[in-house]
Amino acid sequence: MEINNAPNMVNNMEINNAPNMMNINNNAINLARAKQNRMDARIRQLQKALENAKKAENNARQAAKNAKKAENNAAKKATENANKAAENAKKAAKKAENNARQAAVDRSKADAAAARAEARAKREGSSSSNTANNAARKAANNAAKKANANAKKAAANAEKLAANAKKAAVNAVVKNVENKLEEIKSRTNINKTRMNKMGRIIYLKATKKVHPNSGGNQVSFQKLGNIYNKFKNFTETSIPWVPNNT
Repeated sequence: MEINNAPNMVNNMEINNAPNMMNINNNAINLARAKQNRMDARIRQLQKALENAKKAENNARQAAKNAKKAENNAAKKATENANKAAENAKKAAKKAENNARQAAVDRSKADAAAARAEARAKREGSSSSNTANNAARKAANNAAKKANANAKKAAANAEKLAANAKKAAVNAVVKNVENKLEEIKSRTNINKTRMNKMGRIIYLKATKKVHPNSGGNQVSFQKLGNIYNKFKNFTETSIPWVPNNT
């Protein structure tokens, strides 16, 4: 009787356990789906990070281009200003030279007029002629004095204009260095060690033009040093300062 009922008992056990087996299968499916969702979320996160990295790279590349363009524009503008100042000084010096030459010509004319008046007075040999000769000589001397004064004034103006042009050129160099160092400080694609190396090269190159022994002046050289020291403080790197004594 037990043997005959065995199949029925097995069937009843399978039917009773069927809900439990279905729950197990549902849990496994849910776990698999949750895992798949996490993987999908991770993939999306990585894709987003990759897109952001590419975008940041492109932005950095564009910023570098813009910085280079700004640097070139600043250098070009400073060079144009220096050339313009030098050209103006050259024209002014030429004008002063012409004025001095004209003053010398006027003096020669005055001397010649005095000589002619004196010769005429000697030929005539009269007291009235002597009076005229004295007047002519006095006029000639006055003209000569005036010509000499004009020549000295023209020479002084030429010298002053040349000095101003030289000063303007040196100031343009200092301003150009300041612009370049500010541009380096604004860059975000290089570290401060690299900034300092780039700034040092620019500074040392400028000292050859700004140093008093190289055609510059003490005021501009000191200003250049102050600009560079501020730049070094920003980069937080201590580099010995070596003045250019050549």
